[in-house]
Amino acid sequence: MIKTLRLIICTGMLFCTINSWSQITPDFDNIWIPMSDGDSLQGDVYLPAGSSTFEVILIQTPYNKDNFSWSLPMGIGQNIDDQPFAFVIVDWRGFYGSNMADMTGLDRGQDAYDICDWIVAQSWHLNKIGTWGPSALGGIQYQLISKQHPNHTCAVPMVSTGQSSYDGYFYGGVLEAARLAQLDALGYGLSPVILANPYYSATWQYAESTTWYAPFIIIPTLQIGGWYDHNIDQMMTFYQASRTEADLNVQDEQYLLVGPWVHGGTGAAYVGSSIQGELNYPNAEFNSDSMAWQFFEYYLLDSVNNWQNTGKITYYEIGGNDTWHTSNEADISAIGSNVLYLNFANRLTPENGNGSSTFISDPNDPSPTIGGATLSTGLEQGPFDQTYLDGRTDIYTFASDTLEQAVSVTGRISLDLYISADQPDCDISIRLVDVYPDGTNMLITDGIKRMRFRNGYFLDDVVFMVPGTIYNVQVDLPFTNYTWLPGHQIKIYVGGNHSTRFDVNLQNGGPMYTPGIANVANITVHHDLTSPSNIIFPGDNSSLGIENTQKENTFSIYPNPATDQLIIKSEMNFVAFSIYDITGRLVENGQPTSSSINVTDLEKGIYILRLTDQSGKIYEQKFVKG
Repeated sequence: MIKTLRLIICTGMLFCTINSWSQITPDFDNIWIPMSDGDSLQGDVYLPAGSSTFEVILIQTPYNKDNFSWSLPMGIGQNIDDQPFAFVIVDWRGFYGSNMADMTGLDRGQDAYDICDWIVAQSWHLNKIGTWGPSALGGIQYQLISKQHPNHTCAVPMVSTGQSSYDGYFYGGVLEAARLAQLDALGYGLSPVILANPYYSATWQYAESTTWYAPFIIIPTLQIGGWYDHNIDQMMTFYQASRTEADLNVQDEQYLLVGPWVHGGTGAAYVGSSIQGELNYPNAEFNSDSMAWQFFEYYLLDSVNNWQNTGKITYYEIGGNDTWHTSNEADISAIGSNVLYLNFANRLTPENGNGSSTFISDPNDPSPTIGGATLSTGLEQGPFDQTYLDGRTDIYTFASDTLEQAVSVTGRISLDLYISADQPDCDISIRLVDVYPDGTNMLITDGIKRMRFRNGYFLDDVVFMVPGTIYNVQVDLPFTNYTWLPGHQIKIYVGGNHSTRFDVNLQNGGPMYTPGIANVANITVHHDLTSPSNIIFPGDNSSLGIENTQKENTFSIYPNPATDQLIIKSEMNFVAFSIYDITGRLVENGQPTSSSINVTDLEKGIYILRLTDQSGKIYEQKFVKG
């Protein structure tokens, strides 16, 4: 009997758990598939025994189709004859077997469409085509979806999102340098284009508008992500949009699975493995395989497998409960919010703070990346203990008291900080951790913001700091679902540079991403009555000690996405509103009318709504204009 070999391909690396070094021989090896421009791409075809015609799963890869001869996905391994699907695996134009194809006027969506045309013409094909793949293999599925091939029946894009966006490369205005270097090493050659566009601009607006694929979805999708993946925030936004912008006939056939998984690409962790960083999630192992298999059986084979009763969103609660949940909503963000204030003596408290905290940021000795949502062969990936950072002078920590009750959050955690420095620019990096009773500081998620971009990401928004002046800045953390157990603590690490995941800020106010003199900065976080630095948690966690915060200091908005009117539901009275685009640029402001705001004139995209109450306090939520 042939032993099973599991293989996962993702942006960055090829992962194999080898039980046998034998390979599968494709039924059709290195065949040339004609493209509509007259060129050809190289592919392999795997046909199971026992029949002469099959429904097809198509995989398009820039990471060498030959690697799939070691194992087919979804647990098939080498047992090709023991499953019902034919697999067609094709090298991208410009990569491996297709590396000689003409790259002029590149349109990978059209290539995918042409491959589908070729499959339909084969005698061994029945009628339907499903697509599968993580990362870049997922992104190309959205490009095919946008072409709406009549035989493309369903898709499983994993750890990928249906838009190429500015914030996908510049988190808080800071280049994710290690990931870009990894992509260059894989042959994408993106650095010249990305580094030439470090500000939000018409170039990025065009890229985002032409790669927003939600309105083109006319087939069911199973979108698979991980809480430790760098794409998770964009994935959550895109999924929500797919439930309202996809064709009406399939809006309720958009599914989302989010597990306790990394992106994959370094170490032993990948989408579906139990080991993630320094943690282990055995009850999440291979769930991505089993759900994808059921999805394909239902849509490609018309199997009676109860898939239609699957929750629209299946998501894993990391932290204390380590369990699966389901929801039929388009958005699982928790209603309400709680605030903890940064305070003296390294504390997070329900009461407003006093004093300030200063740390040093030296570009020549930046705070190191320890795990997280990374993508680089030189970095660990996933949840890792951050305790090493406690001994550094370029980090200041703030922690809650030991929790007496569990604290759960579902959504985007944000920090509202007041910062001053003695240099014209600096970065503010945040790492959110769970302090275990044994003293382990386990990373949950992290984020960063470049101070010159505190008012927005357009070139005209850039404003440098005046030494000694206090500036308000927001640092947003990616969407997450986490529970801190009783006996644990909530803790944040506040620092400057965070390298090598992110570009090092020289702090001199000069051009970015060019050599220059590095200035050491003294950065102060202010946390007093006039500068109340705080962290905002989505959800109802009265155990944090804040009276009625989740009832009195919250609002909800609907519909989201909105097309004309955005309705505000709240017990509070708001006297003003402002709307910012995803870059932080103010696009509209005024007074709410009858608890609604007219958004008809806004372009499609992601926005931030800020509401001001009678006391001047500001509250905000993200929404999508459809």
